[in-house]
Amino acid sequence: MADELISDDERAEQIKKWWRENGVSIGAGVAIAIAGVFGWQQWQQYQVNQSEAASEQFQKAQAAETDKVKALQAVAEEYSSTPYAALAALAAASEASQDDPTSAIESLKIAAEGKDSNVADIAKLRLVRLYIAEGKLSDAESLLDTKLPVAYTSLIEELRGDLYVAKKDLQKAREAYDKAILSAGSNPATYLKMKRDNLGKGA
Repeated sequence: MADELISDDERAEQIKKWWRENGVSIGAGVAIAIAGVFGWQQWQQYQVNQSEAASEQFQKAQAAETDKVKALQAVAEEYSSTPYAALAALAAASEASQDDPTSAIESLKIAAEGKDSNVADIAKLRLVRLYIAEGKLSDAESLLDTKLPVAYTSLIEELRGDLYVAKKDLQKAREAYDKAILSAGSNPATYLKMKRDNLGKGA
């Protein structure tokens, strides 16, 4: 009832007073909200631009006839926030594995830390193989003991067998190869069976 007795002038004055007391904070809140939306849109567009640039540079690096490893490593370093960083690092490792295993190992480490879990898992398994080839057996064993997808069980056990052969623990190598063959299903790779056959029956 009291509200009905307030005149239009008094109501207008109340609104003005309320706005004087609260207008600044409301305006600031609106400004912050607008800035947040604008900033998010800008960040999204930046990510798109980065991915497009990374894709273009990755293709150029793959097609390079000289210094391909360096070109791929540059993509991995410059576009580290994109999925192409891990792909470029993986490709660089493949190119360098024969002539420069140290460089290949560093590239695989980068790929193994990538955001794409599939690429990271592949990089880890390749890194294990390279560690074994380079005699870095402790590093290989540590990496094999990390959680890796069940889908790679056969390959993991094969690599474990390779590791035990390198450590001259042939009985454990036989067991690992047997697990690899069993995990491979009805059609294990010929070279895998050869690795196992080369170790004989054992004790």
